[in-house]
Amino acid sequence: MKTILICAALTATFSLTACDNAQEQARKKAIEAQADQIEAQADATRKLGDAAAETKEQQLKANAEAAKANAEAVKDNAESTADAVKDNAEKKADALEDQADKVRDNK
Repeated sequence: MKTILICAALTATFSLTACDNAQEQARKKAIEAQADQIEAQADATRKLGDAAAETKEQQLKANAEAAKANAEAVKDNAESTADAVKDNAEKKADALEDQADKVRDNK
């Protein structure tokens, strides 16, 4: 009879242990799935951030190129304007020298 009670107690203990193992395995599996999902979110966030950074970099490079081209155009315009002002001043100076020569010729 003692043997039967011991066997019954061992069987009950083993059954509870097996039940705990199944529950523990299910809990661990759920935790692992949750962690995997969070890691997937982190990866997606990282990819979105990289894509956004790449887009922003391309936009800024394009803006810089446009600004550079605009600066070159402004520089060319400034040189043309300066040349025109210089040419105008030369013409006025030549006209004044011609006027001075006429005054001298009328002595």
